[in-house]
Amino acid sequence: MIKEIGMEPLEKVLKNASKTITDVELQQILRESDYDRFHSEVEKLVASGALTPVKSSKKNGRIPPLFNKYRIVKPQEENTHYLEAIRRLNPVLSIAGYLHRPQLYKKHLQIVEGISKYLWFSQDLLARPMSRKERSFSVWGREKLLDEHLSLVKEVLKFNGLEEGFLNYYDTPEPFFEYLHERGELTTVLVIENKDTWFTFRKLMQDTGKNRIADTIVNVLLYGEGNKITKRGALEEYNDAMLSGEGRASRFLYFGDLDWEGIRLFFRTREANPSLELTPFSSLYRLMLERAAKVELPKSLDHRGVIGPLPEFLSLLGLAEGRDLMRLLAEGKYIPQEIVNYQVVANLLK
Repeated sequence: MIKEIGMEPLEKVLKNASKTITDVELQQILRESDYDRFHSEVEKLVASGALTPVKSSKKNGRIPPLFNKYRIVKPQEENTHYLEAIRRLNPVLSIAGYLHRPQLYKKHLQIVEGISKYLWFSQDLLARPMSRKERSFSVWGREKLLDEHLSLVKEVLKFNGLEEGFLNYYDTPEPFFEYLHERGELTTVLVIENKDTWFTFRKLMQDTGKNRIADTIVNVLLYGEGNKITKRGALEEYNDAMLSGEGRASRFLYFGDLDWEGIRLFFRTREANPSLELTPFSSLYRLMLERAAKVELPKSLDHRGVIGPLPEFLSLLGLAEGRDLMRLLAEGKYIPQEIVNYQVVANLLK
């Protein structure tokens, strides 16, 4: 709360003062006869970035000591509208530092505001790891932000006194095409569109030994590698060569981004492998829609305007209308797979 001096806030009094002010002048302005309380008020002003001590003026000799002179920090007019936003940052972050350097806050704005919101509302999610793209989407609603602005994120963390590992994410190395969890008479293969999601499922299935997803036992995870999975006969050849004999797959499930390209990838993959039973993994897509209702979704980077057979896709998902999905696609938004992150999968696997 801003201290009132007569009818004027202290902030306005300091703004209209000269560049520096002595401790005696400060005590007169603050009208505080009790020195301990006066000392506390001055320390608060220093912590908030409104004052900085002129160290060459030396200490005033009182206990506890203050400096004899302070420099009044007057932000440039064009930066004043940032001050209230800075004060609303989570206290884990360097509020005083940004008040003193609002231009730096302007540079860091997108990154630091995302981190602040995460600390206010989702700090517990930092206790467990996520992949880089999963954490990126979880914090900023953009799965590729960490890839695109990693150096700036590191700069923001350093300025705020946070370790590089603060965001608790892991990188996903280039994977093998498949992960075979177990072979059985009725083998189910789950084709996953994106690398981070594939790696997360693989990591948790390996670490826990669990491979039941929404009452479906998954024996094999395949990383789709973009258009590679749509090559004619690719899955049919894989099924014949790699899963021959008793372990030959009985069905293939598909899981990808909920956007036009993700829908088209599914249908192109199915058309390229007509002898296989390939269906979208309805439970995972429904989970994506459920989680998407609680977050701000990113705008699609695909501006080609090419749509896909949405009614047929909704029918395969068991969604008669699918109004939420139709609406977000019409708005040019999408749901990346990374919304189903490490913590979600950990709770999902049985």
